[in-house]
Amino acid sequence: MIIKIFKILILPLFFLAAFNVYAQKEGDRIIAVVGNDIILESDLQYQMQMYARQNNLTSMSPVIAQQIFQQMITDKIILAKAEQDSIEVKDEEVNRELEYRLKSLIQQVGSEERIQEIYGMPLVKIRLTLKEDLIKKMMSDKLRRKKFTSQTKVTDKEVRDFYNDYKDSLPPAPEEFELYHIFKSRKLTEQEKQLSKETALKILDSIKAGIDFSELAKRNSDDKGSAVNGGDLGFAKKGIFVKEFEEALYSLDLNEVSEVVETEFGYHIIKLTEKKGDQLRAQHILVSFKKLESSDFETIALLNSIKDSISAGRFTFEEGAKRYSEDKETSEKGGYIGFVPVEKLDSNYVEEIRLLNNNDISKPLKVGDDMNYGYELLKVTGKNEPHKLTLETDFDRIKKYATVFKENKHYEDWIEELKKSIYVDIKF
Repeated sequence: MIIKIFKILILPLFFLAAFNVYAQKEGDRIIAVVGNDIILESDLQYQMQMYARQNNLTSMSPVIAQQIFQQMITDKIILAKAEQDSIEVKDEEVNRELEYRLKSLIQQVGSEERIQEIYGMPLVKIRLTLKEDLIKKMMSDKLRRKKFTSQTKVTDKEVRDFYNDYKDSLPPAPEEFELYHIFKSRKLTEQEKQLSKETALKILDSIKAGIDFSELAKRNSDDKGSAVNGGDLGFAKKGIFVKEFEEALYSLDLNEVSEVVETEFGYHIIKLTEKKGDQLRAQHILVSFKKLESSDFETIALLNSIKDSISAGRFTFEEGAKRYSEDKETSEKGGYIGFVPVEKLDSNYVEEIRLLNNNDISKPLKVGDDMNYGYELLKVTGKNEPHKLTLETDFDRIKKYATVFKENKHYEDWIEELKKSIYVDIKF
């Protein structure tokens, strides 16, 4: 779904660099104290490394490094204020947001394996490590929303003044397309589930026959991040794993192996290996759901049938979107997405979309990641070429920039006010 994909293509630096995997080492310098919290030199170095990786930088300018450091201080100030005000977030809210962000991140980088390569640990351990930081971020976000409850308004005069002051600094309007779409997700079939379960049962039989769990995990688990370590997931507290996995894990005795457990990721075989207080350590073997081409062909055939009906005049594209599209955000609007900059579109389809004339409909296009994907029809109803912004042709776009500018000014003033009540000591 293009509308959903482009909403999550640019994630905050927080989520891609939400934690420092390095423990404080001897000689690791404290570079700032904010409230009751500290910022270590290794924290800053890690944030800089992640920023460089995100932006394909081979070197870091002092200006960018200082901006990253100042943002870290700002984040700590807001968190300290949230703690002062006893801002709380519910555990179910955290878990729901964590799962959403992980799925979004998978879509952005391409696969679970790629995420595990970036972080150097299995996905389940990434989830564990990110959760604490996500709680802090959600507390901070809740405080921000509490402070900035009403939408910032700008007058037409403010828009014109903003444009006259900053017109030479504003980015040009990008190439963009006005799009409608009809989206159908690829459904997991009972045949695919059964094939996956049969594979998992065969592995379980091998474990029961005495074959080493770790060796079977290395050879068979589709969780490649943990497979290299024999399926080891490390220690985790309750609330980290998805419900079905956690229920099975907490029902096991030490060194006991579960039956096959189904989750949204596939079928798991779980072994409880260690207990330490309220934390459990486990190994698992994941058998992901098989994907048969026949299921894809069914979805593609359905969309082609819808396209043929539209072309034959049996119903309009908009009526087809309301009737068939599974993207609830746009289906009630006849599938209308709006103007989408070319850089937000899947690069594999940009040239094809460029060849479409107004009101042409594309062939079914695959969207999503390898784990969760579907197909969509796109209709182009307008195109804008790149151009320099002017008040006459781009007033609404300039108004958005002016609104953000005004919001940022209010935000900066708020941070300065918070500094009067939050202890901040910069050590270098």
